[in-house]
Amino acid sequence: MAVRLGHRIVILGAGFGGLYAALQLDHALRRIPYAEVTLVNRENFFLFTPMLHEVAASDVDITHIVNPIRKLLRKVNFFHGEVRGIDLRTKRIQVVHGPAHHPHEIEYDYLVIALGGTTNFYGIRGLQEHALTMKSLGDAIHLRNRLIDLLEEADSECAVGERRNLLTVAVAGGGFAGVETVAAVNDFLRQATKFYRHLNQDLIRTVLIHAGPLILPELGEELGAYAQKELRKRNIDIRTNTKVHGVSENRLELSDGSTLPAATVIWTAGTAQARFSKHSRA
Repeated sequence: MAVRLGHRIVILGAGFGGLYAALQLDHALRRIPYAEVTLVNRENFFLFTPMLHEVAASDVDITHIVNPIRKLLRKVNFFHGEVRGIDLRTKRIQVVHGPAHHPHEIEYDYLVIALGGTTNFYGIRGLQEHALTMKSLGDAIHLRNRLIDLLEEADSECAVGERRNLLTVAVAGGGFAGVETVAAVNDFLRQATKFYRHLNQDLIRTVLIHAGPLILPELGEELGAYAQKELRKRNIDIRTNTKVHGVSENRLELSDGSTLPAATVIWTAGTAQARFSKHSRA
């Protein structure tokens, strides 16, 4: 990329890819101010997503996994907004910003698209309506609050016959996100029972559902089998070669024909490319 004086570089997205591109350019601009660089992101902070499950389990504070973007950059401009479209012919980006979603346009000479992905629900019946996800800080906080609410509800005397279902959490997806989430949730719930008069660890049920023969396929068969063995030692029910076929408010339908009563379903089994409108005219 032959960048000349006055060229405008725009980076869309401040995840790992976008932020590190901005940091490299920020460092270069300190020595040779040859261009104008703008980073666009819908949040004004960088989120360390691999630790979301630890926020959900109250193992770390929110402030430990977020860092203000403006604090990280000195020469790169930051625009807090959401991308709505890109016109490749005119080299303009349509964004909205502020509480009222005020429209704005940003011009560029060079464009870096690093918008990441969104959750893919694969059209599974009831999944999007009833399942929780683990993609954002809001997702982690929502899960933590839900677990606490369910513990409180299960401890009440009127929940005697429903305690096991209230304290059943099913996580779909045996990759890194799913395994880390189910382990963190399992530990959190089991450790919390000692603070509740009517609860004990026998009421806790955490289930990991995975479509393949072994969890953590990214690590290979040996490590996947070892992780599976260790999770089972922690009383986590692992269902391999199993897919989710449908989800209702308190129940999952699985590919083996069985149903699983569960008050909480967490979906970590699919991602899709971030969507925005792209216009290109010859």
